[in-house]
Amino acid sequence: MGEDRSHRKRRNPVSRLRNSLRAQLGLIVLLSYLLPVLLLGVFTGSLLLHKLEDQTRAAITSGAEQAWTLTEQNVERILGLARDATYDGELTDNWQKWNDGAIGDAEYMRLCRNYLERKYSREQLVTFAACFPVRNPEMMMSQRSGAPGSVTELQELRATAMVIGETLDTQCRFFRMNGRMYLVRNLLNLRMERFGMLILCIDSDRLFLPLKELEKTWDAKAAVRLDAYEEAETDWEGLTTGLTDDGRENLYYVRRSTEEDHPLDLKLTLNRKEQYKEIYIFRQRLGILSVLMIPIMILIGVFLGKRFVKPVRLLSDASRRIEEGELGVTVPLHSGDELGRLGEAFSHMSLRMKELIDRTYKEEIELKNAQILALQSRINPHFINNALEDINWEARIEGSENISAMVTSLSVLLNATMAREDRRLVTLKEEMEVAEAYIFFIQQRFGTDLTIIREIEEDAMAGILPLLTIQPLLENAVEHGIAPANGGMITIRACLKDACLHIDIVNTGKGAEKEDRERIEAALNGQPTGKHLGLANIVNRLKLIYGDSVTIRVDTDQPGQTTVTIILPQETDRRK
Repeated sequence: MGEDRSHRKRRNPVSRLRNSLRAQLGLIVLLSYLLPVLLLGVFTGSLLLHKLEDQTRAAITSGAEQAWTLTEQNVERILGLARDATYDGELTDNWQKWNDGAIGDAEYMRLCRNYLERKYSREQLVTFAACFPVRNPEMMMSQRSGAPGSVTELQELRATAMVIGETLDTQCRFFRMNGRMYLVRNLLNLRMERFGMLILCIDSDRLFLPLKELEKTWDAKAAVRLDAYEEAETDWEGLTTGLTDDGRENLYYVRRSTEEDHPLDLKLTLNRKEQYKEIYIFRQRLGILSVLMIPIMILIGVFLGKRFVKPVRLLSDASRRIEEGELGVTVPLHSGDELGRLGEAFSHMSLRMKELIDRTYKEEIELKNAQILALQSRINPHFINNALEDINWEARIEGSENISAMVTSLSVLLNATMAREDRRLVTLKEEMEVAEAYIFFIQQRFGTDLTIIREIEEDAMAGILPLLTIQPLLENAVEHGIAPANGGMITIRACLKDACLHIDIVNTGKGAEKEDRERIEAALNGQPTGKHLGLANIVNRLKLIYGDSVTIRVDTDQPGQTTVTIILPQETDRRK
């Protein structure tokens, strides 16, 4: 029999699975579920999804091409307006008269300004127009409205236009300056000599309106580059023209202009889920249908397992566990057939054996527990306080006032840490009594090297705060500021303002370094570190009590000084 059991344990898991009635029934149920789902998803889903995807890509491409064409028309219109300044001849005639001395500076500027007002003031694509002679750039003439807000900006614009004009010849140039879009063009006379510069400030929103509307309609992001103008920096190198799909989050439509004088480039970024919404809806419905079929398959599997597999498995497992020495094994078989009667007899026998063996064991455990509780009950905080009182009395009899004071302070700290009165919130006056007990100890440690200053307003003493809030902050200031510097000054400030209790703990010991600031920042986020565990505990405790209404910050900006500030709301009495 031992050899038979060993043989069963060593049997191949695949062989055991193949010979398992439960595995065979489960496989039948699984195939009954997977076959229709796969047929529906692979064949019907694949054909429909490809069709929907092709329709979506065609709609995106068509809409983007139309918006591109309209934008190009706007660009051509603004270029035509710039060329008119030369082709009209009016600015050329005015300059010739001024150059020949036929008219003075004032008359020349008036005539040019009138032309700019008449030509561009009603043009929606142009928000501002200006021109100036190259011989005297200071004579800059412009429209009355839409001009840049400062003289400095106008001077910068004029200087930029002069630099660009050196290489322009008869072309136009778009560029961006101070958040605005500008177009510059040389003004040429009949001998094709440059005599002036024309500057047009373009309304980029109107110029790119077709793309903006497309961006809003499709919830997309459009990046546009026109000549040297670009609203946002974009990596244009290596982009594939047309519509591309990254297969994860976005679709990209890219169009590059072949125009050399003023190239127009477009990159449209679209959310893949938004554009393929119908595809995702179909997949969602297919998933819902698949999920809805799961309970049906589970019910079928449960019925088969409960009716045929479970009774046999329970009896087999229970027999094996009894054979291995486990007592108290029961079999939940209570039907009226042979398996049910066999299961009830088996369970009764197993429980009776376990009852007889466990009785003695439980008695021993209960006895040991009683002994442990008896020992633990002797360790009582009341005993510790009584012991401290005895030590204090002996110290007074011996005349050791310092020891007596130390014992008294230690007793105060023990009472606070043990929360003997079961009070979560106390007044500032009560909290300061605990803090003063701790101050006594640290003054014994540092002597005259430590100065404690208390700046507490009288009405603040009635303020409410959690027990053991100030003492841990004082301990933190001593360990990280005063102790490393071998002394210093700690200032405790408290006041009531705007229905809040404001508390500041300032120490002038060792200044905070970069690593200290990182640890403090982690502590303020409630993440304790080795050196700022106390601060993190205070932060977590105050946030649990007050939520977002509490303010906690640490200021280390002043060299050699660290300030911890806590602001607690006082609108309601939170004591319990």
